[in-house]
Amino acid sequence: MTINPMKYAALLLLLLASNLATAEQKKTFANYDVHYIAFNSTVVPPEVAKAYGITRGNNRGVVNISIRRQNSDGSDSPQRAIIKGSSTDLIHRVELEFQEVIEQGAIYYLAEFRYDDKDMRHFDIRVQPNANIAPYRLKFSQTLYNDD
Repeated sequence: MTINPMKYAALLLLLLASNLATAEQKKTFANYDVHYIAFNSTVVPPEVAKAYGITRGNNRGVVNISIRRQNSDGSDSPQRAIIKGSSTDLIHRVELEFQEVIEQGAIYYLAEFRYDDKDMRHFDIRVQPNANIAPYRLKFSQTLYNDD
């Protein structure tokens, strides 16, 4: 059996992201659950980073956003969306460029950013799962540390 390296990479990235979260980071807007996490890129295994074009480094972070639509039958399903946002510290603001990753049973959006050790980053993300509605605004902050 041949394993698709991209599917393997996606699975590793999803497992990694879920292991990094000490508590579920989720915000619900109407019938959409928006899951989010930001982390140091050095925790991404080299083969996964290469598959997604992620630059690993002590001053490089990744933000991962995924949306799940709550269906009327009680199930949920992955939801595509338009994702735009920025990351700021006390001085700098950087626009995030999200890359959409679609896998069987999962859709998520990745963006890279730079930070300084012990840097508190503030994220302002606009999530638009439906072109006919205004985007939802997700704001969160996270302190990031270098992996020494």
